[in-house]
Amino acid sequence: MKNITKYLIIVAGIVLGFACVKEPTMSATEIEQRSLKAWIEKYHPELLENYQEEGGYYVEILDRGVQDSLPITGKDAWLWVDFTARDLQGNVCETRSWELALQQNTYNNHTHYTPVFRFSGKDSHTLLEGSYLAIFNKLKIGDEEFEARYGTRLRLYLPSTVTSSNTGGTADGGYEGQYELDGDKPAIVDMMVYGHITNPVAYEGNRVDSFANINGGLCTEHKAEPKEDAESAEKSMRRRITRADSEEGEEEVDTRPLEFFDGRWHQPIDTLAQLYVNYAYSPARNTFDYNAIGVDTLMYPSENGYDKGKIYGSTTLADIDRRINEALVERFGEGITYDEVLEADSLKTKATAKVWYIGRFLDGYVFDTNIDEVREIVFGDVGEAGEALSFETKKPLDNDYILAWNYSLPTLRLGQWATILTVSTYAYGISGQVGAHTSTTTGDTSAIDYANYYNYMSYMNSMYGYGYGSMYNSGYYGYNPYYYGYNYVPSNTNTTTITTTATEIPSYSPMIFQVFVEK
Repeated sequence: MKNITKYLIIVAGIVLGFACVKEPTMSATEIEQRSLKAWIEKYHPELLENYQEEGGYYVEILDRGVQDSLPITGKDAWLWVDFTARDLQGNVCETRSWELALQQNTYNNHTHYTPVFRFSGKDSHTLLEGSYLAIFNKLKIGDEEFEARYGTRLRLYLPSTVTSSNTGGTADGGYEGQYELDGDKPAIVDMMVYGHITNPVAYEGNRVDSFANINGGLCTEHKAEPKEDAESAEKSMRRRITRADSEEGEEEVDTRPLEFFDGRWHQPIDTLAQLYVNYAYSPARNTFDYNAIGVDTLMYPSENGYDKGKIYGSTTLADIDRRINEALVERFGEGITYDEVLEADSLKTKATAKVWYIGRFLDGYVFDTNIDEVREIVFGDVGEAGEALSFETKKPLDNDYILAWNYSLPTLRLGQWATILTVSTYAYGISGQVGAHTSTTTGDTSAIDYANYYNYMSYMNSMYGYGYGSMYNSGYYGYNPYYYGYNYVPSNTNTTTITTTATEIPSYSPMIFQVFVEK
């Protein structure tokens, strides 16, 4: 009996011991990986064999791309890549497509809907981690290996470890969708490779030269030498734009502007390569061919992209340009003519010049302007009224503007139209500008004057008696019930929230500026 009792106690202890053992808990990452696999098994079982060990994601090939083009695998290169990201329910969280943005009701006229331009290399990259892995590595597709190249379209089923991690989030600057991707949740990313280059400096330089040659011609008589330092360049600029006094003390006329007024693109500083000015430009006479570059890496053969004039949704670029030119001529006039060039004063005759401008990419997209009429045409709203920019002429390089302006504007005349064409070296360079929404909330808490007066009287009554009460405490004009007590300040708070969108400027972005200088 004693043995039986002892046995039962032992068994009970063992059972109790097992009951105290905790099941191993899974991390959020493990749970997500299992969930993603289960989702793939249910909806896309054919992709189970396309599982990528590095990154733990699945790949679907939508288009193998141009097969005779070089693969990107393992290369240090700058890539054009298009993205649309969704959650597993199909809700759009990010897109670079203007058509999809229109469908999602997230389209923004301030957003330049083009592929992203990012660096990808063996030691570093600026792409979404999952996209980088899919582009840079050889992909396991069943029993074969596949390498992304020009025109490749992939659909990636990515865990959060190679997307948003545990933070979630959404895009900004007009690229966001209707929904925000939750943290620790997988994402479906449609990705397309538009091309890759190894030397972005040479590429954008060729684009600028091609644009100039087709839109008026490029002056080659003053070929730029290797770039000088800023001091030397400033001296060259001073020689170019000033009038020298002759030995007789009479002013010697600088005829260089006439040479520049031939409709071609000229270097304002002959030591600065691929910075050009068209001095003969006028919105009354000139329109530019923004499709003149021809086939390049942004134009995939099967795409209808920016070369089809669909920059602003359904509105064509040609129509936008026509309306802009009409508005510019109506407001500022045609500018000085060839016969008026020598008689017009240089910017150097004024301490400060007033400049109006339109900034554009080489595909024609307007990314910025201080001209209200243009803002209305392009963006659909004026926002705050535009003001002319002040340009200090005595020390132009000290102006807080891009170098393209600081070098080019001093070569203009008052009352002149011109266009400045530049590589990114004299603009936003490798850093570019991030596209983002910025909300500014303003409010004012305003007390009604009468009410303040009543409160003051109430204070006086509390301090000195109620001699004023017959007039003010009887509900004069009906305010007393609301403004009783000197310690209460009646107020009315009005708040206004203004959201502005800064257009994304990619790295190595050449650009063109249409400028007008007030007389």
